[in-house]
Amino acid sequence: MFIALYLLTTFFLCIPATVASAERSFRKLKLIKNYLRNTMTQHRLVDLVRLNIECKLARKINFDDVVKTFAAKKAHKPSLNK
Repeated sequence: MFIALYLLTTFFLCIPATVASAERSFRKLKLIKNYLRNTMTQHRLVDLVRLNIECKLARKINFDDVVKTFAAKKAHKPSLNK
């Protein structure tokens, strides 16, 4: 009797209360991938979904610094003083 109660309790505690995270992800995907964006590549779609899901983290990013860092690394300006 106690073994069955223990197993039942253990099983009950292992079941997730909600699947809100998965549902939220699919809802965001549905919002992002509408009929205008069907030609979007899978890689870009995944990146947009990830940004939308992690919007709190994405809002903390200072994009001016990101652009400046990227521009500094990719700058191939020829030297005028030869």
